[in-house]
Amino acid sequence: MERSDLLSKFKGTVIGAAIGDAIGKAVEDIPAKEVYKFYGNIINDFVKSHPSSPSDFLKPHQVSAETIIMKILLESIVKTKMIDVYDFAMRLVEWFKKEKVHRYVDPNILLIVQGWEMGIPTSEVNLRTSSIDNVLHTIVVGLFHYNYPTLAGEGAKLVALVTGKGEDLEDSAQIIGCGTALLVNGEADLSSLEGKLQFIEDITEYVSLSEKAISYLQKVKENLKKDISLKEAISIFGNGSYVWEALPLALYLFLKDAHYPQKAFLNAVNSYGDFGGDTDAIAFLVGGWVGAYWGIEVFPEHWVKDVEFSEELLKLSEELYKIVVENNHGEENKTL
Repeated sequence: MERSDLLSKFKGTVIGAAIGDAIGKAVEDIPAKEVYKFYGNIINDFVKSHPSSPSDFLKPHQVSAETIIMKILLESIVKTKMIDVYDFAMRLVEWFKKEKVHRYVDPNILLIVQGWEMGIPTSEVNLRTSSIDNVLHTIVVGLFHYNYPTLAGEGAKLVALVTGKGEDLEDSAQIIGCGTALLVNGEADLSSLEGKLQFIEDITEYVSLSEKAISYLQKVKENLKKDISLKEAISIFGNGSYVWEALPLALYLFLKDAHYPQKAFLNAVNSYGDFGGDTDAIAFLVGGWVGAYWGIEVFPEHWVKDVEFSEELLKLSEELYKIVVENNHGEENKTL
């Protein structure tokens, strides 16, 4: 793979996740009927958040806490040149203390960070959780270990345990980290149904998952074969914040239309269904994976330019690329 292509994938992963978050947040938890009533159509660009959305106080191009936490993790990796969970945790504490208004952070994350800030031991603070919000940021671990999918999964699990605990968190983080690495390093060929099914098989071979996690991945495979619609997918997988709703749905939507990336992305943004849904988390993942597979050029230029923290995220992506690729970190350093 040309280095320019690889750099594009690094940037695409990070900026794609941020774009998905920013656009998807507008209709988080909003039923389809209310979306159409307020906007008159599906969401296909940065728009003012629905008045009933948790992000109604944010501007169209702004992101939620999920992207900010990803940015903090990126800053930690670039600064330390490794996956340093202590450094990441301390940066979260500093963010907690400085931030005047927290952007709808998962309550568990706030409680954990607040506990650290008060000096409570991690073993006593970490809360068991199954929220997708606790693992979204681990997508960048797939960049740090892009050449080693197993390490990407293990590193993602380690990072996820900073903001919670539980088997659901460990499994989902491994899937995100490993899957992202496979997309970035070019191992995945999603041009056919067979390739899409193999991609899921590869994840299960590279990382150690519980039977529960494997059953959900199997469910994705089964429905890829059936080629079900967005509405059917929401009905079958669910679209809430529970990791085994948001993650399988995002994986399905991405793989189903991997060669129609704009369609995959907009389906994720508009994955609210009849009762609302965690649209920003689902679009975060699909946006990140679309960028990981296709590169940053797949996104409209104004999305890349206008999304909040664009310059910082692109700079961090490039710095991470230099650490991992230009300094041969990906070839020589196989530690977490």
